[in-house]
Amino acid sequence: MMDAAAPASAELAALCDALDALAPQALVERLQAEVLRSGGTWHTDTSGLPALRIIALHGITLSDMSYAAAALRWRFAARAAAGGYAGPATEPERRTLQRAWALSVLQHLTPATEAVRASAQALLDRIIHPGLRTIDPPAAVPGQTIAEAAAALSAVAAETEEAA
Repeated sequence: MMDAAAPASAELAALCDALDALAPQALVERLQAEVLRSGGTWHTDTSGLPALRIIALHGITLSDMSYAAAALRWRFAARAAAGGYAGPATEPERRTLQRAWALSVLQHLTPATEAVRASAQALLDRIIHPGLRTIDPPAAVPGQTIAEAAAALSAVAAETEEAA
């Protein structure tokens, strides 16, 4: 869930990049510091009883049964709000995180726009098939047959391949 208090996507992307490098406990601590720095309140529950942990920061509010799970969900939602990832990471740990984010978006577990869903699918495709190139189909022409449309797509693919 997002509201008007969200920072610019570039600032949010920079925060997400910093959060991506953190282990789960360090992620929780960093988000706690961010919440307190922004004037929010962090409730630490020492009772050990089941309770919903809520993280509301920079216009994004998410909850889960532990702060570690809520922090991961918050990070995924923040990354979606920032527009996703520019491309696959080279480090295996970050690629695994990117894959988990993309799957979360594609399975509708993380709120995202259709553009971010398309970005998540493209990221996942590049992680799975590093040499894969996406080709935008040519515009549909009224009255065009399937064979003519296939020929036009083949021509676009050939042009794209020659350019690479």
